[in-house]
Amino acid sequence: MDDLSLITWSHSSYSDVWPMYFGQLEKHFPQIKQYMFIDKNSKDISKKCVQLINDENESYCKRFINCLEQVQESNVIYMQEDFILYDSVDEKYIQDLAEYLNQSSYSFIRLIKSGVEGGKCVSESLNLFEIPKGCQYFFSHQATIWKKQDLLKLYRFYRPHHIRDAESYGSHACLNLNMSGCYVYQNEPKRGRHHYDSYVFPYISTAIGKGKWDMSCYEEELNDLFKTYKIDPDRRGIL
Repeated sequence: MDDLSLITWSHSSYSDVWPMYFGQLEKHFPQIKQYMFIDKNSKDISKKCVQLINDENESYCKRFINCLEQVQESNVIYMQEDFILYDSVDEKYIQDLAEYLNQSSYSFIRLIKSGVEGGKCVSESLNLFEIPKGCQYFFSHQATIWKKQDLLKLYRFYRPHHIRDAESYGSHACLNLNMSGCYVYQNEPKRGRHHYDSYVFPYISTAIGKGKWDMSCYEEELNDLFKTYKIDPDRRGIL
């Protein structure tokens, strides 16, 4: 894990989610170096996590780029504060994926099958499939290992003004830059309409929607976590 870190995009308005987020990281993936891209310093963020501060008066792309430029490692796992781990990460598998990525021409490896179907198998041993160029969600805000320089190149190219623009236009931008990527799929069961479970990186692929807890696909996991971290879901609201 020497040249791989975990980056989390968040905002202080989601500080109520952090105990669960960091608690599950400590439980299931404690050895990974962590950075949080945040609007202001907070004592509520894990002491193991490096806080990289951005100015929320700037555009999203400038804030993201300024933070990412400060990350030391060559490879990063993209995360958001509501990507909550509910089981242990397969550390050896993650290391093997990062090594494969570095030796390939691919820009990223998505750790979950999400918004994509098909694609040729590029590594049977790693259960890796190439994301088809015509995929609507070629770029996706899901847990993904990125070559840091390629992620910087992407954001510098299309410069999304807001985070909601990033996913909307990111796929087209990747294709313009002739980027290619893969996803991991080990025949995991489907979870909802667009996502599958991930054995390598078992996480709740979006616990919050429109600012409220989204119980539609992970009700059992979230209810257990609410009890563990003494969180009253009604305070934030349920979607």
